[in-house]
Amino acid sequence: MDALTTPVDVMKPTASVMAGQKTALSKVGFEKTAKDFEAVFMAQMLKPMWEGIETDGMFGGGAGENVMKDLLVQEYGKAMAQGMNTGLSDDVTKAMIQMQEKANGTRG
Repeated sequence: MDALTTPVDVMKPTASVMAGQKTALSKVGFEKTAKDFEAVFMAQMLKPMWEGIETDGMFGGGAGENVMKDLLVQEYGKAMAQGMNTGLSDDVTKAMIQMQEKANGTRG
């Protein structure tokens, strides 16, 4: 078999993945990931607010408006995650650190 037809086991971790698992992420990386998660969560919580709102008139509606509305909700979620302290990102950060410590066999 050549390189194009050789079957690949997608579940088998590669050497680079295995090396990456041994490298602990920094707390700053965890905090950024947790803030990103919080922003997505907040956007998903806001999304239903606009589901029943219809626009009409010459300049409303269409596929473009739906795309822009989704982008606006994402930005609202990012702003809320940065401006509010819901505690969600703190809890997610703590959980990720605990999982990393458990995976590495270390304790904090």
